Amino acid sequence: MFLSALLSNKGFVPTIRTIATVHLEAGPTITRIELEAEAQVPGIDEATFQQLAEDAKAKCPVSKALAGPEITLRAKLLK
Repeated sequence: MFLSALLSNKGFVPTIRTIATVHLEAGPTITRIELEAEAQVPGIDEATFQQLAEDAKAKCPVSKALAGPEITLRAKLLK
């Protein structure tokens, strides 16, 4: 995920687990993608982590390619 790249570029060493739930409707058409990311990132504070997670969601090449369906993100920093 792009979040790992952003964190690494800032000098952090993340361990990230991400689950993607894809919702299909008639067609079949992807209507929504829900991402749940849990990360252990030594030395980061919650605000910085959340900002980088939102940046990753907005700037991720895959998210851009899938711009049609709604993509949500719930990011959790594990201690």
